[in-house]
Amino acid sequence: MSDAVLEALWKKVLDAWDDEAAHGAFIEHCRATDRLLEAAVRYRGMAGDHVRGAAADKRLKAIALLAVASLETERSTPARNHSGAVSVVLILFFLGGSLWLFFAMK
Repeated sequence: MSDAVLEALWKKVLDAWDDEAAHGAFIEHCRATDRLLEAAVRYRGMAGDHVRGAAADKRLKAIALLAVASLETERSTPARNHSGAVSVVLILFFLGGSLWLFFAMK
């Protein structure tokens, strides 16, 4: 899937490799659009470069931390269940049945 914004941000990263803001904007866009894997692949491709390799490794570590944090957030978010509503319905049903039996026996 093509993302024109991602491509433009990556081009800016390549054109201004020492610009921290360019890297930050690219990685933030990838995080916001669930494309951290794409960012990791691009930085991994730069890791072998003698000039840019150290910075690429630094960015890969940052991307890995973002990915793990995202997974932890998803994992710790409680799933919604309706057990409370089911409990209320069952209690009301039990009380209604008990009252019906109580008055039916009189």
